[in-house]
Amino acid sequence: MKKIILDTDILTDCDDAGAMAMLHAFANLGEIEILGIIVNGFDNNKKHSAVVSAINYYFNRPDIPIGITKRIKGEIPSKDSIYSKEIFEEYKHDGLLDSERPNAVDTYEKILSEQEDNSVTIVSIGFLTNLADLLKTENGKTLVAQKVKLISIMGGRYPSGGEYNFNFDGTAKDTIAFINNCPKSVPMIFTGFEFGIGVITGKQYKQAPNSPMRRAYELAYDSINVGRPSWDQIALLYGARGDCFNGKKMFELKYGINSIADDGRNKWISDNTSIHAYLKPAIPETEIANIIEELMIAEPVFE
Repeated sequence: MKKIILDTDILTDCDDAGAMAMLHAFANLGEIEILGIIVNGFDNNKKHSAVVSAINYYFNRPDIPIGITKRIKGEIPSKDSIYSKEIFEEYKHDGLLDSERPNAVDTYEKILSEQEDNSVTIVSIGFLTNLADLLKTENGKTLVAQKVKLISIMGGRYPSGGEYNFNFDGTAKDTIAFINNCPKSVPMIFTGFEFGIGVITGKQYKQAPNSPMRRAYELAYDSINVGRPSWDQIALLYGARGDCFNGKKMFELKYGINSIADDGRNKWISDNTSIHAYLKPAIPETEIANIIEELMIAEPVFE
């Protein structure tokens, strides 16, 4: 069983909420153990970590550790979450505001220190700020090298270009810091903008029961009616299942080095000896969308 930490901004786009639904579906199937959820970005409503809590409560897992960046506004991208106020008011959660939660770095270090060596998968579906901060500490960098076997990252554009998570509002320096300083023994697998844009999901929530995820898809870009690209879900799908599942190949891996410019734009340098890669679909994107959406709308399991 894979052990996963999810690092999410869960700010304005709803694919984070869709990925969280998948995370719990994988746990219900016995494929993964959810170790914790770490939140990046700054919600001007100060409530986006409560969206995480509400989804955890919906899936009957209220005790999953939640950590959040302690960077202040101006040190990290800040926005008004499209859905955090409504979800805070309409759904059960632990009642904590963002400022009341544990520090992201402390939460990472506590979780990682309790795991076996080379056993943890980190899935990053937001800014790389928390991971960059983790590597700034001696203990954090040691723990990543010792405990982490894979980091699946939604970020960049391949083979080259600019993308939101890598270069929005000053995050380029954190992208560079993390990718350049990550221990060389840890594979990084990247999901690019160009892949997720063609994998549209979310419209099945129209027939699904009321939930925090369904509400996020209603409020964000009318995604419940028009659908939304599945950038974050693809990164999680790979993190949980790898390139093959039940004998079927889902992804092609293009190995190489991710070179990041000062403005956060990336350029892929092919190298078949590298342990890093970016993903391309090995099956039709519509088939990947169907796999993702089935997981997204899976209902909670209650004992």
